[in-house]
Amino acid sequence: MIIFADYEFYKSVGGELDERSFQNLAAKASAYIDKVTFGRASEHADDERVKRCCCDLCDSLSAISGGVKQSESAGSWSVTYANSENTSESNYARAACRVWLPADWLYRGVGRE
Repeated sequence: MIIFADYEFYKSVGGELDERSFQNLAAKASAYIDKVTFGRASEHADDERVKRCCCDLCDSLSAISGGVKQSESAGSWSVTYANSENTSESNYARAACRVWLPADWLYRGVGRE
């Protein structure tokens, strides 16, 4: 599997994650990009738009995994994180891909040739 952005590129565009966290999230982000583009992004792995999309997805995934704490109990410790429509992983991912990737890479239909 191709990882679309490396840590050096991520830092150059203002990324704030540490390298270990980035590597893990970049693999997930790259797999998602590959999925939604039906493999088309792999043909353009050096394209800056794909790299930037990967970086944005890493930041979004990091924010989501941190979660927003909704409640916490002390006795028999319990914590609940808010999970609203606006903070779902798929909404962030779709938004990042729509911003950076060309529409024809995201097209699900049959191409006319």
